[in-house]
Amino acid sequence: MPRLSIIQELEDSIDIVELVSKYAKLKKTWANYKALCPFPWHNEKTPSFVVSPWKQIAYCFGCHRGGWPLKFIMDIENCEFKEAVDILAQISGRKDIKFGNSKKEIENEKDIFSLHQDIVNYYKKALFENKEILKYLEERGMKEEQMKIFNIGFADSGHNLYRHLEEKNYKETLIEEAKIFSDLKTRKDKFLWRLIFPIQNLRGDFVGFAGRIIKVWEPKYLNSPATKIYDKSAILYGLYQGKKEIIEKDFVIICEGYMDVISLHQAGYKNTVCVSGTALTEKQIEILKRLTHKFYLCFDNDDAWEKATRLSIENLKNKGIEVKIIKLENGKDPDEIIKNWINFQEFIDNALSPIGFLIQNNKTNLKSLEEKKIFLKEVLEVLKSYSDNVEKDFYIKEIATKLDINIKIVYDEFNKLRFKKEEGNDAINSQNYSYEQVAIAYILAYPQYKNIWQEKILFLHKMPPSFSQILTNEKNTESLPLEEKELLRGLSFEIEEKNKNSNEEMIINSIEKIIEKINISLFKEESSRLKSLMQKDKNDINTLTQYNELLIKAKKYKIKT
Repeated sequence: MPRLSIIQELEDSIDIVELVSKYAKLKKTWANYKALCPFPWHNEKTPSFVVSPWKQIAYCFGCHRGGWPLKFIMDIENCEFKEAVDILAQISGRKDIKFGNSKKEIENEKDIFSLHQDIVNYYKKALFENKEILKYLEERGMKEEQMKIFNIGFADSGHNLYRHLEEKNYKETLIEEAKIFSDLKTRKDKFLWRLIFPIQNLRGDFVGFAGRIIKVWEPKYLNSPATKIYDKSAILYGLYQGKKEIIEKDFVIICEGYMDVISLHQAGYKNTVCVSGTALTEKQIEILKRLTHKFYLCFDNDDAWEKATRLSIENLKNKGIEVKIIKLENGKDPDEIIKNWINFQEFIDNALSPIGFLIQNNKTNLKSLEEKKIFLKEVLEVLKSYSDNVEKDFYIKEIATKLDINIKIVYDEFNKLRFKKEEGNDAINSQNYSYEQVAIAYILAYPQYKNIWQEKILFLHKMPPSFSQILTNEKNTESLPLEEKELLRGLSFEIEEKNKNSNEEMIINSIEKIIEKINISLFKEESSRLKSLMQKDKNDINTLTQYNELLIKAKKYKIKT
């Protein structure tokens, strides 16, 4: 069959609404569906993403990405044409289609995903053949249905798994990519005698494993390291099983344990996922935002709980997300609470807002007038970093109620903070640092804003070599003289401290102010040089042309001449 007809056949077999529903929460509007744009890095508050079942197209009128099923997958998965074909073929169940390969090659090919699938099958078989382990799981309250839904397994042998994979004709190089063997020479499974929790991506592919101890030894959990298919920062355990209910219930519960997810799913809260670390990452937030804008944080009730919650709140700030914090009591984690027959819905109903969380977990004596005044300023400093005015107004009312302070006083105190002159750069520049040094320190502190420096500095080539060096790679400080390197590191740390309560808009504003001062300085320097040359030779056309170009640039960069 010719290539184009294969692709056409593949796209025709896809239900565009069902496909897009895997990545976004769709709302029917007449003949079409609408949603907030699901494509990475396009944050919007008003839906501009439209899906047309009739035209078989999914397109965002805001960022102009998307199209027919294949183009949609290329944009949403950030992949090439060939990989997008493979993904669509897998979604549609058309395993006979694989772009660029003959059918014979497809049948003989064993890729990394099929390897993981066979490992999962082996572990599952081992579990259901081991009555002792099954009894252990049943005693822990796990039903057989959940074992199958989450593909729970057991690592029963250090060597049989490797032999099993060899029998399946997997090459050693591919087996090594899965990184489940301590040493390929000994061929010993590093998850030996552990319960196995297979980890799936959003499409349902198996990409890694977590092994939990049954008896007493450390570590409690052993996880797959990062591989080309497993990025821990972009994976949420339970999301593949729970994405449909997350969309339907329009909120997600985020916890931190595999058993927590399974217990909550089993108790009817299928809209639950867990992180692989202790706090939500930017990638995980972007993935979940495609499905809902209501996040309930439910981390273990231990010493690390408050720190993990605070970090996650910070990461979720100013992203158009409604955040609630579930504070657990009478139990360490959701799994324990469910097993103690405590009504988990009460914890959801009593979830705190971020500001409510900060107030409830403060370390000050709010009965003391002085300490209450100090705490009010602290919580308002946090609120100042929020960008949404409606959100700020809501929290101000909450602060007034919870701290029992007249709302007008809270508004007045907040406005004093809002309009207080920022110290930031002026304080830094008064300490005999050059603007160039401040610029380098800002790049070290916030490398994600490199493009602003590159786009807005008038004469990049006139900046010191160290600036260009760091702009290319912020890790290049190692080649600088020790004294300069330590000065920049210290200044960078100082900048981060001064901006710790600043939001993205405020940081960018600070960067642009420094760039403005650098541009004025560079303009004056270059203007003086060219004027000097023109005075020496008034007929020098080349210099006059350069000076005119400089004036045009100055106008473009809004530099007063």
